[in-house]
Amino acid sequence: MKRFVRRPLAIAVMITLGGLVACDKPTADDCRQAIRNMQVQLGTDTAARNSDIEAEVRLCKGGSTKESVACALKATSLEQLKACDFMANKGASKSSK
Repeated sequence: MKRFVRRPLAIAVMITLGGLVACDKPTADDCRQAIRNMQVQLGTDTAARNSDIEAEVRLCKGGSTKESVACALKATSLEQLKACDFMANKGASKSSK
């Protein structure tokens, strides 16, 4: 009897913890807007206008927090954008190549 009671409890705890972790992930639309703002701040928006940014959106959703995406959305200068953790992962991966 104890075994049947513990299993649903363990499953409920895992679902709750999984939900808490996912709460800090940005939406795809927020990521798209942040990436477009980053392109504007970097001056690559006209060159990247026709490029597909969906791969970047997937990376953003999986590796960024809501806070860093919100910071990138609000950035009005390159200095402000650099202060966001949004660009930190990109810079780290480029420097290791």
